[in-house]
Amino acid sequence: MARLLSVSGSARGLLLAFLGCLSNLSACKNQAPPAAEATAAEPPPPAPVAASAAAVAAAPAPVAAEPPVAAASKYSEAPFDVVIQPKGAYASGQAGSAEIVISAKPPFHANEKYPYKFKLNEAAGLKFANLVVDKDAVKVEKTRATLTVALTPESAGKHTLSGKLFFSVCNDDQCLVEKRDLALDIEAK
Repeated sequence: MARLLSVSGSARGLLLAFLGCLSNLSACKNQAPPAAEATAAEPPPPAPVAASAAAVAAAPAPVAAEPPVAAASKYSEAPFDVVIQPKGAYASGQAGSAEIVISAKPPFHANEKYPYKFKLNEAAGLKFANLVVDKDAVKVEKTRATLTVALTPESAGKHTLSGKLFFSVCNDDQCLVEKRDLALDIEAK
């Protein structure tokens, strides 16, 4: 092995190519033998810019990411409807709430075994009892699930309540596990 390491640069290249061919005979059948070099000096390595340009050219084009879906206050799809709505009027410094209603459409029903939850986004001007509304604040009926979101406007004006809802509806054959981004603009006096 020590003898192999003492071989000159051009001979080393030929030796490495030969060893590579031995390990993969099928690749050598169509490969031309390396050209002999006129001098014993090793050629300088390629410039980093050329190497990175070649790597960029050989790299596959990035796949375009799907654009994010904007949050909505209402969704109506074949198996269900989802809506987030105000519950009463809002006043600065006074506790209030909003309501999220999931209505299953026949033949679907609300999944009473699913751990429904709503993960709130922090919002300027709104204070929440918890940033996650979980099963303790959910009422599940046959075709409907209702979540109550407790909030307190900290100042008068327009505020946006938003977050991600996790829910499930089922029929006799399958259960759909869904999530939707919800947003509701409220006005506090």
